[in-house]
Amino acid sequence: MFCRRAMLLIAALLFVVAPAWAEDSRLDMVVKRDKLIVGTYSTAPPLSYKDDNGEFVGFEIDLAHLLAKYLLGDPSKVEFVAFTSDGRWPAVLSGKIDLGIASTTIYPDRAARVAFTSPYMDSGISVLVRDDVPAKTLAELNDEKYTLAELNNPQMADRAKRFLPKMKTLDFDQPSSLFVALKSGQAQAMQIDTPIIDWYAANNPGFHELPELLSSVQNNAIFMKPGDFIWWRYLDTVVQEWRWGSRYDDYTALWQKWFKKNPPPQRFYMKPG
Repeated sequence: MFCRRAMLLIAALLFVVAPAWAEDSRLDMVVKRDKLIVGTYSTAPPLSYKDDNGEFVGFEIDLAHLLAKYLLGDPSKVEFVAFTSDGRWPAVLSGKIDLGIASTTIYPDRAARVAFTSPYMDSGISVLVRDDVPAKTLAELNDEKYTLAELNNPQMADRAKRFLPKMKTLDFDQPSSLFVALKSGQAQAMQIDTPIIDWYAANNPGFHELPELLSSVQNNAIFMKPGDFIWWRYLDTVVQEWRWGSRYDDYTALWQKWFKKNPPPQRFYMKPG
């Protein structure tokens, strides 16, 4: 009898105390705040950058506006916080931002620090070269007289060593700095995500894209502070619906707006973008 009463007392105490232990999900916090705070780059066209009016624009910026529309009923209810490549992780782990969306590839070592959704973009890593450099292949570019501009992270350093070991490298914290270095002649080539290279090649005469890739698959994803399953599940569900489900039309419209084609993988029932 005593044991039964003790068990009932413990159960009652747990019922009373449990709510004090529980913490609101970031999903609840965003809804209560009525605003989404998103970390991103301000210098990575066409994914996320500031236009001539100082406004954030780009493919990833439009995705963030869609998130605000779905969750808060208004695409304008989003605040953007700019960070550098190295500043991504502190920004999200500190809770300063609700999520990051900044052409960020899923790597196992990164997944040990932050949580990733499913990928919202399939990409590769391409190389853009100045037209005054007589190199049409990686082998021709791999020369000690040339310099490769890249972002300051271990993955880019590793690719440079594997594919272009003879080239000198010049590291930067901002994606746009790569093209500035290329345009000024500080570097003769740059490596970054294929959609960004495609955009630069299409919009800037005097440069050409090499046909070979430094990496054929780069899965870019939304990232967040780990440990909040409810928030992760919501964001991952949205990404899955963009890629494969009920919000595919929204996703396709943005691909056509920024990249002038339908998103990969191409659906057999769709007309070419």
